[in-house]
Amino acid sequence: MVDCGEATQHQLLKSSLSFFHLDVICISHVHGDHCYGLPGLLSTMSMNEKKSPVHIIAPKQVITWLHATFYMSDTRLTFDLTTHDISELKSPLEFFFCDIEVIPLKHRVSSFGFKISEKLIPRKLKIEKLTRDGIKSGPHYNKLQKGEDVLLGSHRLLSKDYTFQSWQTRRVIVCGDNEKPVLLSNWCSDIDVLVHESTFTRCDLQKVGFHTGHSDAKRVAEFAQLQHIPTLILTHFSVRYHGEHGLKSLRREAEHHFTGNLYFAQDFFTFSIEKRKLYLK
Repeated sequence: MVDCGEATQHQLLKSSLSFFHLDVICISHVHGDHCYGLPGLLSTMSMNEKKSPVHIIAPKQVITWLHATFYMSDTRLTFDLTTHDISELKSPLEFFFCDIEVIPLKHRVSSFGFKISEKLIPRKLKIEKLTRDGIKSGPHYNKLQKGEDVLLGSHRLLSKDYTFQSWQTRRVIVCGDNEKPVLLSNWCSDIDVLVHESTFTRCDLQKVGFHTGHSDAKRVAEFAQLQHIPTLILTHFSVRYHGEHGLKSLRREAEHHFTGNLYFAQDFFTFSIEKRKLYLK
């Protein structure tokens, strides 16, 4: 999960998602619309007897506030809670199902994006190479396919030499509030999806003022087009676009500058990233 606004747990209860499968929560910055739902969500998970550990990746202030809230409310969790202070991270965080890189952004306060790369991709055997190297079928085939290196006689067989991924690793960047999409440039070359705020249209942002630290649809769309990002999902829209004409002006502006797959996130919106199969050359 990336960010946890005040009504997050209520929306989760209306969805098909389960608290029991939520193991990592990333908080992009300290503003309340991105973190006020965190104590309630964790407490509800505990009341539902969740046992598996939960990791929180967040700014130090959010972690301090979270622990203070639990102390003042005498909250005791049924699961281990591990917190990761973003300011102390020197390398990507590795979990069994994904890797997460933290990307510094630009907002009124310190803000971050998260590049999430999937793991647990089934592997396929390079049968021709195994045959060519005289390695006959046996239990070691299964171990290699599971990513394990194998000692066969006096030879050590490396899984990476005799297997390959069933599909290309899927990667997505989900951003907190950010006025400079260009800060993402070094992380975008291999992503499938960018999720980015588009709080205003360009015209409205100029009227409101750039001191807000937010992006406009034009700026984000132009960046995504320049980076050849396949899919752009825009979110975090100002309340001024909730009226009769809704998101029409934002959509019109983004579509003018971005020719890829474009979506505007709303409650219960889902998007599945296609698995692109890999083949031996």
